[in-house]
Amino acid sequence: MNIAVLIKQVPVSNNVSVDPETHALVRGSSEGMINPADLNAIEEAIRLKEKTNGEVVVFTMGPPDAEKSLRDAMAMGCDKSCIITDRAFAAGDTIATAKVIVKAIQKYGKFDLLLCGALSSDGATGQVGAMVAEYLSIPHVAEIQGIEYNPDESCRINAVKKYKNTIVKLQCELPALVTVCFGSNEPRLATLRTKRGAKNKPMDVYTNKELSMCTSDIGLTGSPTVVTDSYAPEHTKKAEILVGTPKEMAKQIIELIENEKGKN
Repeated sequence: MNIAVLIKQVPVSNNVSVDPETHALVRGSSEGMINPADLNAIEEAIRLKEKTNGEVVVFTMGPPDAEKSLRDAMAMGCDKSCIITDRAFAAGDTIATAKVIVKAIQKYGKFDLLLCGALSSDGATGQVGAMVAEYLSIPHVAEIQGIEYNPDESCRINAVKKYKNTIVKLQCELPALVTVCFGSNEPRLATLRTKRGAKNKPMDVYTNKELSMCTSDIGLTGSPTVVTDSYAPEHTKKAEILVGTPKEMAKQIIELIENEKGKN
């Protein structure tokens, strides 16, 4: 099975700059790491690879230093990688981003299955995976917990989802795209040996020279949605420490609730 994993490099901390004009994150202003949910997608892909003797190619779109995240993914067990990087792609919304990723996937080759994290830790829109599937005209299953694969039914998978306290299995024809929930499995850790080996694994670099996309379809110009402002949220909550006997504290809790009701 040929598998593609779409990952995103996100800031390690909240200490990241924002472009005052585009209101987009300045990704070079903070150290980057693989988006947490994408680690679960990578693990799911590697498990399928081991069952099917397949190959896993990991893609990311971002600045040149996103190469680090690709090397980390290959150290985990991915076989090849592709970085999609060009200033022309910068500041694009989810639609413009999905279009570029689709073009890169189509240029690279055919895949039986595509995986990505359900949400990113910096944007949490959950949109790019679904949009990629739509542009590729393939089925899409969102927020899965796992994948069941039967070699005797190589043209389909069972996507395992959780709904409240119920396990739901959705049969899906291949090729397809699934988004994997954060925490759905235990991502394997890279070793010193696999990190060294990852340095020699193949990495393709796609700029717009290779993809030949119209500038009106990419980046800020190709984005139908625009961020008009961004700001840090104000934290107004405060803690109340109650002292006394259980009866006295119960009375204080009632008084606090009544006071809050009076404010509203």
